[in-house]
Amino acid sequence: MAGEFEIDVDSIPDLETAKSIIRLLVQRIRELEERVARLERNSSNSFKPPSSDITKPKHEQRCPGERKIGGQAKHPGKQRQMLPADKVDDTKNLPALEDCPDCSHKLEPGKDSDEIVQQTVELKEKPIEVIEYHRPGRWCNRCGKMHYPTLPPGVIEGELFGPRLQALMAYMKGNLGASYTELTQFCNEVLGITVSRCMLCRVIARASQALAIPYAELEAHIPKENALNIDESGWYDSGKRYWVWLFCTPLVALFSIQRSRGCQVLKEILGETFSGAIISDFYSAYTCYASLKQQFCLAHLIRDIKFLTMLPDPVSVEFGKEVLRCFQLLFEHWHARDKIPKEIFLRRCDKIQRRLFTLLTKASLQKGAALTMKKRLIKHWPSLFRFVKQPELFQPTNNLAEQTMRFIVRIRRQTQGTRSEWGRLWCGRVSSVIATCKKQNRSAWTFILQAIQAKNFGSNYPSLLPT
Repeated sequence: MAGEFEIDVDSIPDLETAKSIIRLLVQRIRELEERVARLERNSSNSFKPPSSDITKPKHEQRCPGERKIGGQAKHPGKQRQMLPADKVDDTKNLPALEDCPDCSHKLEPGKDSDEIVQQTVELKEKPIEVIEYHRPGRWCNRCGKMHYPTLPPGVIEGELFGPRLQALMAYMKGNLGASYTELTQFCNEVLGITVSRCMLCRVIARASQALAIPYAELEAHIPKENALNIDESGWYDSGKRYWVWLFCTPLVALFSIQRSRGCQVLKEILGETFSGAIISDFYSAYTCYASLKQQFCLAHLIRDIKFLTMLPDPVSVEFGKEVLRCFQLLFEHWHARDKIPKEIFLRRCDKIQRRLFTLLTKASLQKGAALTMKKRLIKHWPSLFRFVKQPELFQPTNNLAEQTMRFIVRIRRQTQGTRSEWGRLWCGRVSSVIATCKKQNRSAWTFILQAIQAKNFGSNYPSLLPT
């Protein structure tokens, strides 16, 4: 490409030829500047995730003046609280000193407030209990078969691991992203038992079956929600491209790993139409789905608008800055909505929207990213500001889904995805349990244990539905 503009200045015949060459050079410079701007995209001005920013040098990752790592000045300190009495297994009263250890003088009794209480939490020397059940067989001539004594409550027929240990393996696999090799090492080095990777694989498969009923209940509940934050991210199964979908609210989260990224996934999970509100990004699957209550994420939109301010075209830069000012002003009012009367808040927001729409209609843009942004804003105008009048139903950003999605993205990077259909089912089920329990301030390990007990002993399955 550079060879096109290798010109001998002395050989230019006339002024008109020189002007033509200059016009070509100016056009080429603009193209190169726009290409450089696209290469400099990051999470603050594009769809790229924050994790992509770590490729920058360290001095570029932190902005000047940003707070330092560690405790901040004037930040209130926090101290560990004592465990409650029902968590204490044993209390040991140490004998008081009679003589001073420094001068051997006789010590006098102190007040109750002078007593120091220290709690110590420690692993037992042998953290597991191995019980061997001998079950003598007796033959029945009438039935023609052998009979054995029934196992005690809480013991699973034919399985080495009990429910609590199964739940621990499932928790470490699902929440911590431990590999089967790491789990075998943990069992060998910490628990003192030798198990194979194949056996642990069967333990996880049985735990996945135990979570099937709570997961199905949650899946049936999701279409009944009044509002959903939806997002999707890449996934790999045996090297093939899949997608992990997330449907969440402040109290529940449903993950589903699908082969498709299209809107048919929305139809399969939510139905042909969804009567509730949807908060999402601008991906085409959401714009094609039949939902009359759509709120697009303004955080995604603002990042794309910021990119306009990096382009070489001054008209695009000025357009981007003006649009950014409108959205910044809108969010200033949004964050202050609880401090001003509702009527004033709505009137100010309406004024900002009218100012923005006037800017869009009067902007003279010929082509490029700025024109695309203008058309995008006008096309989706009703779905940009629904949060202003219905804050109880809509949110201005899709941050809730993006924050919930981070968990399974971390698991994907640790495990490199899955290798089978049941592996995808397991990841979807256990991730839904862990994310939902976190939202509801519940113990995911306790939930998994209760599900395993329900599957093996006939007790009631725990529920992920909000109460």
